Amino acid sequence: MQFSTWLHKVFDLFGVPIGAFQALPHRMVQLALEIEQSRSAVINAAAALGADHAARERALSAAKYTIGRIGTLVAEEGIQLHGGIGMTRELPLSHFAKRLIIIDHQLGDRDHHLKRYMFMKRTK
Repeated sequence: MQFSTWLHKVFDLFGVPIGAFQALPHRMVQLALEIEQSRSAVINAAAALGADHAARERALSAAKYTIGRIGTLVAEEGIQLHGGIGMTRELPLSHFAKRLIIIDHQLGDRDHHLKRYMFMKRTK
């Protein structure tokens, strides 16, 4: 986040720092809100570990779905916000983006967990 803020202050487009365009700071704030939502889903899943089996599994699937969706969004938006420099090896963003995409596919992707959550809600 610090590098992104610095980048948006330093790089110019048409003689104006690119961070001056409202769309970029708004997108960064939206990502921060989404990250907080994923943290809440993880906290909810951790709190459900002591619950009965069905409630625990629903909470875990909800958290996995949320993390997969938001992780992919953060990876894609991060690359968009940084342009071509976002995919260079020198910037850790490219490594984080790849890792976030892989996390979505580990132990079932978000589609799997959404279907699982909906099935568990019906059979509750």
